Amino acid sequence: MMECKDVQEQLMAYVMNEVAESERVAIENHIQTCDACKTELANVQSFLDVMNAVEEEQPSNNLKQRFETALQEEINKEETKVVALTPQKEWKSYLRVVASVVILISGYFLGKLSNNTSTIQPNKEQQAIFSLLENQSASKRILAISKTTTYSVEDTRIIDALINKMFVDKNTNVRLAAVEALAKFSSLEKVRNALLKALETDKEPSVQIELIQVLAEIQEKRALVPMKKLLDREETPDYVKQELAYNMPTLI
Repeated sequence: MMECKDVQEQLMAYVMNEVAESERVAIENHIQTCDACKTELANVQSFLDVMNAVEEEQPSNNLKQRFETALQEEINKEETKVVALTPQKEWKSYLRVVASVVILISGYFLGKLSNNTSTIQPNKEQQAIFSLLENQSASKRILAISKTTTYSVEDTRIIDALINKMFVDKNTNVRLAAVEALAKFSSLEKVRNALLKALETDKEPSVQIELIQVLAEIQEKRALVPMKKLLDREETPDYVKQELAYNMPTLI
């Protein structure tokens, strides 16, 4: 018979239908008689529901008009801060991309240097998290990400691992979980830069919405530029544009 610890470690996989039939039956039998695991199952389901939910709020015509006017004024202000170059538009875009890449690379090597010079080795819990982050099961990787909420901004290896998952993981829910986890570390410049870059590169609408909400919540005004580009793209889904129209005015 399964114990609570074993059941709770499998709940994410259970909800995502990634367990064998025999394990599913054992988990369901245990949950029927265990209130603690039943509550934990409800928490896991709520967590996934929140990640998959797409809020579709339709801004009023007046709000949209005021927003577009204010946005254009803000963009004009930003353009006057840059010395004109030829061609100006292409140069500014190129400069932003180069700056983002340089910051990310610098952060990576600074993190590597810090790790190499530190005498503190990952503890067993950290080692378990790093191992789960590379697990083939998406639910295991999400479980690992959920365990990073107890760490602080000083845990650079944890933060670098979350940034890596946000950019390279092929599973949408894993990238969503990484974005949500990184929001806690938004006081770090390299995390903000990574979130901005992810908004420019990730093509999954649900991830784009999560990034939009996080960047608006942390009041990252530099997000206006990639948000405006996303808003202007014809291929951007309407519900993503609605999310942009709702959140962008808060950054102006």
